[in-house]
Amino acid sequence: MWLRAASRVPGVELPPLGDRVEPDALRELSDNDLDELGAELQATERATIAAMAPYEQHLREIRTRATELATERRRRERAQQVAQRAGVREAAKSGGMPSLAAALATGEDLFDATSPLTAVPAFLSTGGEVGFGFATRPGTMTFTDGRQQRMARSWGEARELHALGWDPGAPGVPGVRVHLAGSRVERVVPASDVVLKPPAS
Repeated sequence: MWLRAASRVPGVELPPLGDRVEPDALRELSDNDLDELGAELQATERATIAAMAPYEQHLREIRTRATELATERRRRERAQQVAQRAGVREAAKSGGMPSLAAALATGEDLFDATSPLTAVPAFLSTGGEVGFGFATRPGTMTFTDGRQQRMARSWGEARELHALGWDPGAPGVPGVRVHLAGSRVERVVPASDVVLKPPAS
């Protein structure tokens, strides 16, 4: 009843689609004409779905392969993290990475006094990399004399407060607040449970 023109998408041959009938023209059609038009559209829809099926399967295969690649990347990242934690634990045991408590107590500056705490590489003795302070406000270390508390933002400030007899922590809450690198997970741990990676000589 209607002239059919082949619809084209670059690279895809779609089933022919009849010319559109304007809404005003639809009013002039009989019920049988409307039924015929609806049946033709349904047939074209089924043919289009069938024509697109190989492309949908192709897309599913592409997405599956991309997921497999992402899985392999995650496997490598996790293996690297495991190896890094093992290296940190070994260095902590051998003394290659001093604890924060030992580094604060020593008479030698492990880092430049002006180094911000965000630049001091720190790890839990179990191996996980951490940053000092809150995850939302990184780079701080709180010290207390038992009644007051003060904030250090550089390695030199931390050493100075420790030299004055102040200990890491807040009144009634001893320890160092750290957050796991790349996350919002925070905890307060003893200074002896945090190890530092000295700068390369």
